[in-house]
Amino acid sequence: MHTPNPMFLEYFELELVLVSCMELFHTILWSSMAREESFKPEVLRQLRELGGVSRRALADAVGVTQRTVGYWESGQRKPEARQLHALMSFFKVDVHYLTSRPRGSATLRDLRREAGFSSADHAAQAVSGRKVMRGISFDGTKLLRLERGLPVRGAACSTPEHAGRLAKALALIYKLPEHVVVDAWCRTRPDEPAPVLPRSGSRSERSALMETWNSLNDRQRIYLEACFLQDMEEQRAERERYAHTGKRRPAAEWRKMTLALYAPPEITGFSRLQERLRDRGVHDPGTGPSIAALNRRGLITVHHDTVTIPGAGLVKRTRVEMTKQGRAVARAGLGVSRSQSAPAPMMSVWLWRTLVRVAYASQHGGDYDLVGRARLHLTVKTGPGQEAPSRGYLEHKLPDGATWGRHAWYPSASGWRHIADYLAQYRELYPTVPTDGLEDLIPPQYRTPTVSGGS
Repeated sequence: MHTPNPMFLEYFELELVLVSCMELFHTILWSSMAREESFKPEVLRQLRELGGVSRRALADAVGVTQRTVGYWESGQRKPEARQLHALMSFFKVDVHYLTSRPRGSATLRDLRREAGFSSADHAAQAVSGRKVMRGISFDGTKLLRLERGLPVRGAACSTPEHAGRLAKALALIYKLPEHVVVDAWCRTRPDEPAPVLPRSGSRSERSALMETWNSLNDRQRIYLEACFLQDMEEQRAERERYAHTGKRRPAAEWRKMTLALYAPPEITGFSRLQERLRDRGVHDPGTGPSIAALNRRGLITVHHDTVTIPGAGLVKRTRVEMTKQGRAVARAGLGVSRSQSAPAPMMSVWLWRTLVRVAYASQHGGDYDLVGRARLHLTVKTGPGQEAPSRGYLEHKLPDGATWGRHAWYPSASGWRHIADYLAQYRELYPTVPTDGLEDLIPPQYRTPTVSGGS
């Protein structure tokens, strides 16, 4: 029997000790990070009292005892993940209002807790059941190691592409936008390349969409194309309205497009949809068999109601609404790309332009002119309400080395990392945004050897 070399055994044991020490260090560091995010018992009490809610009513809504609510409000105990999630839902606030963690700083563990998963095993089981994880083994132990920044054995994180599949699965079970999970991933595991999210729409899906398009007759395609183009026009108008007012309307309001008004056209005129159809040689009130066929196929939804028209009184109206399937079929048949917006986790052009501007300004004392909705979407911040998740790419602070003076906006660690990871893709996506020399401004600790993104 072969006897191992004593020197080899000594080296092997030393390596095991070093690995154990590294894991212990990460565990201690993670625990200290977790303690920094403290529950705010006084805020819970204020919310309950201002809302006129008794402890018993709150306890029944959350699924705990009245005594437990008292413990929370006195600071003797903290809610578990699922209980915190229930409190957020009950009071209609986000986690940043009930804890000390500012927006734009969430880690992967934070996202799991906010989604109501106290157990990593339960979350991992839900992840493993997703179609995107087919062929990748994942369990609660791997999820905990992922959340603690430790090496994860197996295929789950072996490549940026596999990591992207896992990130997509986490976004699905946590019911979050994919970019929120990718941002949290990069904060949790800053020394690794960013996950590369899988492309949506497989070849078989595109073939099925084209098959549906080809099954339509010429007249049905004309109707579907007119509805699709009008839907895009309404979407652009709604984006412009949002840019000016900062207020969103439910899609169910603006996606319903008037097709026909049952009144003399000399009084009501033609709808925008009817004008599109007339341009294609279709002089039809828009309520015939073509519309009915598209409705039966699930490509549009038809709505009938009445509206008051000056000079005509109460008039019957037909409105149409593109379905998700209808838009997908129209895009495939007309050869239109899915969206003019940036793919996750990249940003829209105006947010990217803002981040670039602040990055340049960081070399000259920071940016003092950050106004409007950019603060909502980009900055690390605190405050109440269920606001859109912040990317956490900008922070308000004193210049490096200063102990007093005026605060300014600078890219956060997450912001610099995002620039480093996606600069090449942004240059291709938004060539009109000047980024000359931007790579030279990125601090060395945030430069990644592998540039990630869509492939």
